[in-house]
Amino acid sequence: MTGSTTARAARARAARRILEGAALAWLVALALVGAGTARGAVFPDLYTLTVTPDPEATDTRQAAIDLAMRRLLVRITGVRDPDSDPALRTLIEDASRYVASVALGIDRERARVEFYPAQVERALGALQRPVWGPERPLTLLWIAVDGGDGERALLGADGAHGDFGPAIGLAEEAAAIRAEIDRVADERGLPLALPLLDLEDLAGVTFADVWGGFVEPVRAASSRYGADAILIGRVRLNPFGNSVQWTLLRGDERRSFAGTDVAEGLHWVADTFARDFSVIGGASTVRLVVRGVTSFADYGRVMSYLESLSALQSVDVEAYENGLLSLRASARGDVDVLERVLGLGRVLELDRSGSQRTDNTLVLRIARGSER
Repeated sequence: MTGSTTARAARARAARRILEGAALAWLVALALVGAGTARGAVFPDLYTLTVTPDPEATDTRQAAIDLAMRRLLVRITGVRDPDSDPALRTLIEDASRYVASVALGIDRERARVEFYPAQVERALGALQRPVWGPERPLTLLWIAVDGGDGERALLGADGAHGDFGPAIGLAEEAAAIRAEIDRVADERGLPLALPLLDLEDLAGVTFADVWGGFVEPVRAASSRYGADAILIGRVRLNPFGNSVQWTLLRGDERRSFAGTDVAEGLHWVADTFARDFSVIGGASTVRLVVRGVTSFADYGRVMSYLESLSALQSVDVEAYENGLLSLRASARGDVDVLERVLGLGRVLELDRSGSQRTDNTLVLRIARGSER
């Protein structure tokens, strides 16, 4: 029996326990609920990397595998220099054990290396090293660039825009910044997005708003993108050295960072998220109480979503009564990390209307609009 079939059968059995006497046709419909439920941003192909191995290497394939493992460990542990950690260095030395496939380009200058996720994660767990799963915050970037001499622009998905139109003089600098964003996003496994800067955006946010740190207009304009975090950057170009000021907004949190280039700020964001969302070690038991489960569709959506999360190893139904679904889950890491991961999704949200959270129990409800 495949994993997909097993999960579907488990959902059907749970439904029978919860809703005795339901018509068989409804149970079959529930068991066939698809696994494509909406969830937070998932970095695609997290365990697949394209690298350029050392052309002087005697074994190009092995050089590609070793380099890809180094890059993978940066992505999933948050450690920027895995060679500096003796435990991680052992994984690099044994990288071939974890390889699913290697595809060398015709010119052998580039290679695509795919690793087995479960094997790598088990090894990291045994070494008590962090694992940052594929569910990651989608971060929307609002970047204002001041080139001096009156040249100012906002960086958008399709290029640079001044207060009233394209900023011709900053096109080259904007392209360089966008290339840096793409590079660090791939290196660290960061889901990043830039605003469209269409008429709707430009009617709500100006260069002055971003540069002046007026976060409320930025928050309001960002709502249409459904991002989990907002990163505001202010880049001042200077021939003697650039300066970059960053503000990270996530929920009620606000953090700041200053540096001299764009990459520094993006690495800072990746470091922050890696600390917040990584898990270390074995599993812990967590009780999940979900309010508002009033239909087969609700139940199927909740179970499908929870079963899709890398932070959960298993989910079992304990009880159901009057729209209240009680679950016992085996979570990787502690309940605080699970709470943050659940906060990335669009299916469930924390129910803050009741009493304060107790140890190892999360009270949730179906998110508004998740049925769409």
